[in-house]
Amino acid sequence: MAKVTRVPETFEGGTALLDALARSGLPREVRSWITAALWGEDALTARLNGEHIPEPETEPVVTGNIRRSYLTRISVQGFRGIGRPAELDFRPGPGLTVIVGRNGSGKSSFAEAAEAALTGRNPRWDAMPTGWHDGWRNLHYDERTEASVDIHIAGDEGPTRISRRWTGESVRSARGEVVHPNGEISPLRTLEWGENLVRYRPFLSYDELGRTVSGRSAELYDTLTTLLGLNGLAEAERRLAKVCDGLARRRDRPSRELRRLLDELRESDDPRAHQAVQLLTASYFDMDALRRIAADDGPRDPEQHVVLRRLRRLAVPERALIADVVNELRGAAMELAMAAGSKGDHAHGVVQLLEQALEHHQRHPTDTTCPTCSAPLGADWVRRANSQLRALRPQAAVVAAAYERAEAARDQARFLLSPAPSWLPPESDLGQVWALWESGADITDLGELADHVEGVGRRLRAAAVSARREASERLEDPTGGWAELAERLSGWLDDAQDALAARDTLVGAEAALNWLTEQAGILRAERLGPVAAQAEQVWYRLRQERYIDLQGMRLIGRGARRRVEVEVAVDGVEDQTSAPGLLSQGEFQALALSICLPRTLLEGNPFGFLVLDDPVQAMDTETVEGLAAVLAEVGGHRQVIVFTHDTRLSDALRTLGLPADIRTINRDAMSNVWISEGAA
Repeated sequence: MAKVTRVPETFEGGTALLDALARSGLPREVRSWITAALWGEDALTARLNGEHIPEPETEPVVTGNIRRSYLTRISVQGFRGIGRPAELDFRPGPGLTVIVGRNGSGKSSFAEAAEAALTGRNPRWDAMPTGWHDGWRNLHYDERTEASVDIHIAGDEGPTRISRRWTGESVRSARGEVVHPNGEISPLRTLEWGENLVRYRPFLSYDELGRTVSGRSAELYDTLTTLLGLNGLAEAERRLAKVCDGLARRRDRPSRELRRLLDELRESDDPRAHQAVQLLTASYFDMDALRRIAADDGPRDPEQHVVLRRLRRLAVPERALIADVVNELRGAAMELAMAAGSKGDHAHGVVQLLEQALEHHQRHPTDTTCPTCSAPLGADWVRRANSQLRALRPQAAVVAAAYERAEAARDQARFLLSPAPSWLPPESDLGQVWALWESGADITDLGELADHVEGVGRRLRAAAVSARREASERLEDPTGGWAELAERLSGWLDDAQDALAARDTLVGAEAALNWLTEQAGILRAERLGPVAAQAEQVWYRLRQERYIDLQGMRLIGRGARRRVEVEVAVDGVEDQTSAPGLLSQGEFQALALSICLPRTLLEGNPFGFLVLDDPVQAMDTETVEGLAAVLAEVGGHRQVIVFTHDTRLSDALRTLGLPADIRTINRDAMSNVWISEGAA
């Protein structure tokens, strides 16, 4: 950030404020917050990011002489109720001019045209319906739409003409220019009246008066703040308060989110979640331990993770292989059933007995008797047995093949009915089905075995498909939901870390805001005092015989809670801050005038004129008389121009013998407007 070498030119009196800051004895950190707030958003952001904000070097403020300006002419054509060119001439200098005309005579068109020429807008337009913005031109004159004012600026030899000409359909399409006394033409900005037109606003309408005291409380606050030249200070307060609010939210966010985080952790059966709950509910937060838990986003059970990977790759007998084994078992069973009880079956049985007996005799040649029947065993017996085998084997061949097929089918089935992998949890659904599948190896009946392989095999395949799918899903998040909780915990820890930093930063920022608010209150009171005193004097003249006293005004609050507290006393009862609610519409109008008129008389106001549009609406006759006296008095110091439809004001001026230039404005059906001297 560039070195600050001058006072922030955000408001008048900045130098005095910085002088007070230098004498305050505040820590350097606190002073830097105040300086940054005065400089603006960028400086505050830099300060918030830890950048150094140098304290400015104050320089004396040089103010030039005020060159007060007065209206000499208002010229209008093709605008609102005025068609052909019409003019109002004024003597440049203090004095009261009252222009009286019935509603629709064009008086407000003159007032609005003068304001539009100087500012490019009119507050009344903002409240008008959309259709109005398309029908603001005069219908009887379409050659040119233009408004201009001639202003005499003290020290100039001739008037300065400020004009706006509308070239488009929108009311905001006007282009302005300034013609200086020497004939030079320049843009409006060359007058350097932008801020003063907002601060001192030399125009006052009935609508504005109504909003001043009966509209949003912030509107009057902003009006007076602008008038007092304290907009920059108010903005500095707002900016710094916004930073403090943001820091407070950062500080408090972990506390607000902790309950929800704990509820989510308690719903998990992961031991890491349980451990995190214990740490988060302890009297002291072990941030390092919590960070380690949040960083552990691996599988809840590493061994189980291995099981899941194996499950995802697990193979079980294919459906076609199971079908082949079942078909072979049932085919062999059918052959055995067909051979049962036949001669071949008998022969097969005898052949098996003889072969077993010969095998026994060969292993035990010394045994001379049969172990089952005690018959003699010798060479003759061997010859007879072999001869009998040769005769029976052809008869038993078919049956023997059936038995061999059956045994082969059993072997295929037993091979298929392999034990479950050692790593497969036996309590799992797949483990239980696999245990049932494996038990089929003990079944000897071919039909039962076939049914077992077919039925349990179908269940085994279904359980395997389900287990593989579940394993794949769990492998996508091997933590079983902990990964998401770990991320939430990690985010909360980041917020908690940020909250600690925000808490420490907030201490200095709040101290700066408190000091700035205190100083702002002092400055506002100092500057508002003269305005409030003049407002009280004006109100005293306007209230006539009413027992309502204006006792003071205060600017309080900031941001959305800013407001003006107008203190009045009714019937001698003081401190009735709610008393404005007892005022009538006319009294409201008088109160608004009491507040707004003093800005005209401020020494720093470069505008020596004030244009009032219909200020006497809703006022009773006594208040109008009081207003006549006030306007005549202000007219002794400033140029006051009043447009009104109410003849009571001109009547009061005549009755009271007060100096005033009274004229009448007229308008015909074709929007031709003319002025005559005196009241109608």
